[in-house]
Amino acid sequence: MTIFGFNTDIKADETVYHVQTEVRAQEHRLESQVFVSGRCIGKRSVAMPEGDSDDVLQEVVRNQHRWVVEAVRDGFVDDVLSQESGETLAVQFIGAQRISGESVILRFRVLSGGFLVAQAKVGAQWKNGSSAGEIVSTITDEAGVAQMQLGLLPGTSELLVRAETEGRETSRRFIVKSAGA
Repeated sequence: MTIFGFNTDIKADETVYHVQTEVRAQEHRLESQVFVSGRCIGKRSVAMPEGDSDDVLQEVVRNQHRWVVEAVRDGFVDDVLSQESGETLAVQFIGAQRISGESVILRFRVLSGGFLVAQAKVGAQWKNGSSAGEIVSTITDEAGVAQMQLGLLPGTSELLVRAETEGRETSRRFIVKSAGA
């Protein structure tokens, strides 16, 4: 097995973070550590997939590293360093971009036991009182990211996001206030 890893420095607000991701072959783990001023402030460690080729393993390491770097850059340091256990399926909000007064692009990440999940089905629907917005569905990319465009509802709304993969399902609710609410 070839040993490889990734190192990236990220400046978020006024803090410079160093993210290091590597294969810990002796422990059969993939580990990402986050440092500030040379001090490790936390790590994310997940079981290494069994039986994969070096090329596949390197892609898994690259995806985990990319995910940690993006999360740190977007201000989600605490979220990325928290560990999911076992085969827990999780949906994380990773960003939004308003493209007009009536619509927004939302980005979510799907994880299973801490691993990025490619090809998971993700659906989202707005609810506002007794009315509901359209259901939008998409599939996660190789980095476990789903991106979807949704029309906005006025006032305060609930957004229900559901992810499915390999017969497992999870959902998460978000409360969203429009700019005028």
